[in-house]
Amino acid sequence: MRLSGKVAIVSGAGTFGGSGVGNGAAAAILFARQGAKVALLDAVGEWAAATARIIEEEGGEAVPIAADATNPDDCQRAVASTVERFGGLHILHNNVGGGGGGGNVVEATDEDWFRSASVNLMSMVNMCRHAIPHIRSSGGGSIINISSVTALRPKPGRSSAQYTVNKSAVVGLTRALALDHAEDNIRVNCIMPGLMWTPRLEHGSPGARETRRTSTPLPVEGQSWDIGNAALFLASDEARFITGVTLPVDGGFLLTSAPN
Repeated sequence: MRLSGKVAIVSGAGTFGGSGVGNGAAAAILFARQGAKVALLDAVGEWAAATARIIEEEGGEAVPIAADATNPDDCQRAVASTVERFGGLHILHNNVGGGGGGGNVVEATDEDWFRSASVNLMSMVNMCRHAIPHIRSSGGGSIINISSVTALRPKPGRSSAQYTVNKSAVVGLTRALALDHAEDNIRVNCIMPGLMWTPRLEHGSPGARETRRTSTPLPVEGQSWDIGNAALFLASDEARFITGVTLPVDGGFLLTSAPN
């Protein structure tokens, strides 16, 4: 029970069908298995409720909250609701992200840039702004932000400049938060997922799963549980002396040269 007595918020925690769970849901389920009470944020309330059912069926405690992390008012409401329900807050897992596409700097529109920044960066700023005072009041805790290996290796041939830029900004945000709030006993770290396989990709192009599986030196497939386990470690007291770190969970993808 590594998170016994802790309260966590996971954004982007919904389960939307398919043969498994996404990164956020996996983290939320693992947090609950280790004793945390978990607030599950998702823009689609039914998806948040689906993850809550998984946790409750395993004997855990969770509350689904329909909230859009790109909306500051929703973030404030979600944090306040969590604290009122569970009596405090110790862990914030910022998992919301996405929105590739838009092309390179010449091709991407202002709308592409604003949308990507809203989803991939400002969602985390919004959640941190309202969560940090409560984590401080609870005696400190952990914030985990999700970036992407794309921050260090943009996709060749199908560039999404705004996604790469904003995922890079998540690393900078993590380091700034870690330094600014160290005196509050709040640790802030970042996970950089590689080419993971999640249910969202099930209806993609044929062969996509095999392409991802063979993209790394390790002969195993990256899955949502790998991201969830990394988040669990960073949320726990086992990582009590770790802050400002960006952890690639990519099977060694970043060790290899980019394809031509």
